[in-house]
Amino acid sequence: MRPAIAIVPFAAALLACSQAESRAADLPVTGVRVPEFAELDATMQRYMQSKGITAGMAAVMRNGVPIYHRAFGWDDQAKTIPLQPDAVMRIASVTKPLTAAAVRKLIAAGKFNLNDRVFSLDSPDSGLLDHTSVGAPDPRLRNVTVEHLLRHRGGWDRDKAGDLTYRERQIAQAMSIPSPPGRDSTVRWIMGQPLQFNPGSREAYSNIGYLLLGLIVEKYAGKPHIDYLHEAVFAPLGVPAEQLIAGRTFAEDHDPREPYYDSSGDNDPNVFWPAKGAGPSVAAAYGGWDHEARIGQGGLVASPLALLEYLDKHQVNGPAIGGPRPAPGGWRWNHTGELQGTNTLARQRGDGVSFVVLFNKNPSAGSYATDMRTAFDEFFDQAGVEWPSIDVTAVQVGQRGDFNSDGLVDAEDLLHWQLAFNRTQSADATTTATRTAPISCHGSDNLARWRLGPRPPPYRNR
Repeated sequence: MRPAIAIVPFAAALLACSQAESRAADLPVTGVRVPEFAELDATMQRYMQSKGITAGMAAVMRNGVPIYHRAFGWDDQAKTIPLQPDAVMRIASVTKPLTAAAVRKLIAAGKFNLNDRVFSLDSPDSGLLDHTSVGAPDPRLRNVTVEHLLRHRGGWDRDKAGDLTYRERQIAQAMSIPSPPGRDSTVRWIMGQPLQFNPGSREAYSNIGYLLLGLIVEKYAGKPHIDYLHEAVFAPLGVPAEQLIAGRTFAEDHDPREPYYDSSGDNDPNVFWPAKGAGPSVAAAYGGWDHEARIGQGGLVASPLALLEYLDKHQVNGPAIGGPRPAPGGWRWNHTGELQGTNTLARQRGDGVSFVVLFNKNPSAGSYATDMRTAFDEFFDQAGVEWPSIDVTAVQVGQRGDFNSDGLVDAEDLLHWQLAFNRTQSADATTTATRTAPISCHGSDNLARWRLGPRPPPYRNR
């Protein structure tokens, strides 16, 4: 049986108004409230406010049970719509372990092997990919294997040569094709550039390897990368398809559950210009790169719950990335991701704990993901942690009055209701005074509507 929603008495809500108003300066929080993890709520609040992060999500699983899943901050740039717990966000390079799992599923199905060569070069069908090089290829390419790609040992070093997957306008110009060039043309151009070390001789983090693995998955699965991920990796975990989707470049193409991605004021050349976009310069997160082309390396959009299910069954990093989760022990693995407008962490521990943190902003220096890994680990490592017994996905939320989807109807819901009420009472949606009016518990008419009336229009109706 799903736990029923708790209704806080009307008089108690009135008495709690002063406390709720004192918290109005905090970022809004939605999702099932977990008293045992109130410290995590406070950690997210403090950190996001100190860094100017406007949207974030955090989720925790222990021994296969999701015990915490909350959304913090705002869905929109104007900060009028609280982020909802059903939100999905760009996950950047946390995409890579998911691609690795798809590769290992295809290996298990006998489609190819870890030691198979990736490039055919001048011998058709001798490798997994038959792309022809733009310019003379580095002869060492013939030695690159699938395992090299998985383990960042393919020969590319972005610290020495830069990240060639982001040279989209340069590649298009060199090949006399429209920008962005797309994955296949990008691969052909990269094949004509020199490697920085002999394949297999050392490790250097590489987006190129996972660009190639994404193409290999599609070729040997015979379907789009996202479809094979759903079928082979996430459906067996019981993850609905809507919790993992292919990301898109421009806001008008985004899933309505995605928040605003904060580029921190950075503008980049629009790689789609002049075919698409408002102009030749755009906020970096909305056209500074071809997001669709990063489907295998960093282009996925996901719910934290989907990532928790992955972490519960698969290894997120290391030599066996994408393989089965190791047996319990003292080990800890994580994968992080970053793009302009995105910073992410997926962490798994040998004590049965996994957690995910997603933000809609990337720092100019340092790493939000590293800070969150430290903070969450310190919380879980302390003696006497009180572990929730609840499965947050089984709590009934969203009934009348439960506007922040935490399983309770209380004064915090009144604040969320008032936000929506203020938004819908303006005849002109651009009236700043109405959109940003202070939230108030006062007014018997509004309070009665909150308690007895229907839900206001959904937050996501923009």
